[in-house]
Amino acid sequence: MHSNFITPPDYIETVLILNAPQEQIKVLATMIQQREQCYNVYFYNDLMNQTEWRDRIRQKADTILDANLTNPEEYFNK
Repeated sequence: MHSNFITPPDYIETVLILNAPQEQIKVLATMIQQREQCYNVYFYNDLMNQTEWRDRIRQKADTILDANLTNPEEYFNK
């Protein structure tokens, strides 16, 4: 576990990615590590059965990507 201490003008974007398969999560982890921008990335799939947790993250997320509807890799390639 780690904490972020953030001061202006820095901002860490929070991204919630839904339904990403394991292989895609590995690809995304590599992509994000190679970027200069920092992200807080949360992953959730329906098998986790933690809807209260998911809903809490939805409220704080700047961006929500559903891997069933779009390829999250495209978001991080922009």
